[in-house]
Amino acid sequence: MPLLTVPSVVYFDVNETMLDMSQVKSAIADALGNNEDLVPVWFSTLLHHSLVDCASGGFHNFTEIGAAALVMVAHSQGIQLSMEEATNKITGPMTSIPPHADVKESLIKLAEKGFVLVALSNSSQHGLEQQLANAGIAPYFNSVMSVEHLRIYKPYPQVYEAALKKMKISAQQGLMVAAHGWDVTGAKAVGMQTAFVERPGKMMYPLGREPDISVKDLNELTATLLAM
Repeated sequence: MPLLTVPSVVYFDVNETMLDMSQVKSAIADALGNNEDLVPVWFSTLLHHSLVDCASGGFHNFTEIGAAALVMVAHSQGIQLSMEEATNKITGPMTSIPPHADVKESLIKLAEKGFVLVALSNSSQHGLEQQLANAGIAPYFNSVMSVEHLRIYKPYPQVYEAALKKMKISAQQGLMVAAHGWDVTGAKAVGMQTAFVERPGKMMYPLGREPDISVKDLNELTATLLAM
């Protein structure tokens, strides 16, 4: 199904959607006995416990939860890691992730055409700003938003509602772009337009809300937006 209107603001998820997580996955696999099959388990555990925090009224930043998830997955494999060791394994790679090949050119084209671009991430504010700066794409964003000040994670509706309020637009005027089905579903639930990016190995949640458009990469998304 096509986008209904040209969005006033395009919100981008960051990790995996824009940034290539390969080196982070390598670091995680290395910590887990060089077992790459455990990397998706680690990421699922990270996401799961971010929502456990939300549901139980607690909050830890993504690095802390990521380290805790790594300790837990390691423990399941008989590998003993301290929280300090796990944090050190994650912190360096997470802040120096390169962008996917299609990202920078797409952001430049959209910015040149006057689209308002926003980074919206579960990463901490400091970590997010480091990520975008180190990836060389920070200058193309009009705003950089972390969930940290809300103390609640995507896909909770409060995150998207706060992002819309900050940019002073209605839900239908915002487009959420993500390579995660849960992110698309969360944005769609509050009435935003959505675009799912089909990064390798990623697919929509079959029981989730259908995205308005599904694209193979940001080049295709950009072509779609510029043609509207």
